[in-house]
Amino acid sequence: MDELLANEGELNWRVRAMGNTGMAEKKVGASDYLSLALYAFAGFGLEVVLLMVLPLILGVKSSEYTLLHQCIHWGITCLLWGSMALFLIRLSKRKYDFDMMKLNAEPKARGWLLAIVVSVIAIAATTIVWEGFKPVQEYKDAVRFVFQNVYYLFEAALILLTIAFGQKFGETLFKRDGLPYGGMFLALTWGLIHILLQGGATGIYAFFMSILYGTIYIMLRKNVRYSYVLIAVVFIL
Repeated sequence: MDELLANEGELNWRVRAMGNTGMAEKKVGASDYLSLALYAFAGFGLEVVLLMVLPLILGVKSSEYTLLHQCIHWGITCLLWGSMALFLIRLSKRKYDFDMMKLNAEPKARGWLLAIVVSVIAIAATTIVWEGFKPVQEYKDAVRFVFQNVYYLFEAALILLTIAFGQKFGETLFKRDGLPYGGMFLALTWGLIHILLQGGATGIYAFFMSILYGTIYIMLRKNVRYSYVLIAVVFIL
């Protein structure tokens, strides 16, 4: 009996050892960060789904939305995007040991200067495309202005997540940092989808802006807090 128990104990020890070895050998690779980046990009599509479902619920076409209907749309979209962003931040930390909130390196003075220059270029491009200062051109009433800009803040969060995961994917794949992989990824996804949904001119503009957003992220040393604030400001303006 003692010999049987000893053999059983040894077997259990070997099974645990094999399990621990398997866990140790499992590494997070570029494909994992690519998946996260694609999930972040897919988050934008939640609004497309809402555009198909909400008119059926409200009983009115999206082209005939009143201010109330539009505010409901923006509010639900913010809820969907915010939930998606929170889910991805937690998923990346728990499953892939990539804690975005710990990306808090202090940008250097030169980085701040370059980020501000890029931001000015981006705002200038937006002003040209909109044929005037964007917030002024969009303004119709105070309620619409507030809801729309809160909506922009949540969209900027998904933009940043797509950039951050795309940047990590590029750095892991090519073993080299310093290039705006995240901005390139955003351009090839969020930027190109604008061509399909809103036409070539808007798509080219979104593609260009994506690269600039990714550059801001790099110039600020991938600090998610500073990057989010600056990207959000540029996106709104």
